[in-house]
Amino acid sequence: MIFPEAYKKLAEKVKLEVPVLIRGGVRIEEGANPKVTANEIIPLDEARVPLPKALRIRIPLGSATGDTVDALHALCLERKGEAKVLFDVERDGDFMVVMEAEGYNVMPDRTFLGRVEELCGRGSVRVIS
Repeated sequence: MIFPEAYKKLAEKVKLEVPVLIRGGVRIEEGANPKVTANEIIPLDEARVPLPKALRIRIPLGSATGDTVDALHALCLERKGEAKVLFDVERDGDFMVVMEAEGYNVMPDRTFLGRVEELCGRGSVRVIS
C-alpha cells in the first residue's frame, strides 16, 4: 500500500521492472490482514547497505593458536577497507587486553565477518559503530 503523498514521490520507481528494495512499515489493524506500507523504493543496484565504521574482534587465548592469528592477519590484509578494528585478547576468568592495531582497517562485509567467526568462534565479532 502506498499513500498518495508517497506515491507522488515514488511513482517513477514503481514502474521499474527491476528488483527493488522497499523501506516502509507494517500496519496491523484489527480484523484485517496486515498491510505493508512503502515509504521509499530503491532499485537494488542503487541500494547501499551502511557498513560499520569499527569492529571489536574477540580472540580467546584458550582456543586461538598461532595459525589462528596468522589467518586473521592475512584476512585483515586481504579485506582492506575503512572500518577500524579493535582486538579483545582474553583468557576466560583471568584478563582481557584491548588492542587497537594500526593499519588494520577492513571491509566489514558479511564475507569478512563470517570468516572471522570461523577463525575465532561464533559471536567473536561485535559492531561498535
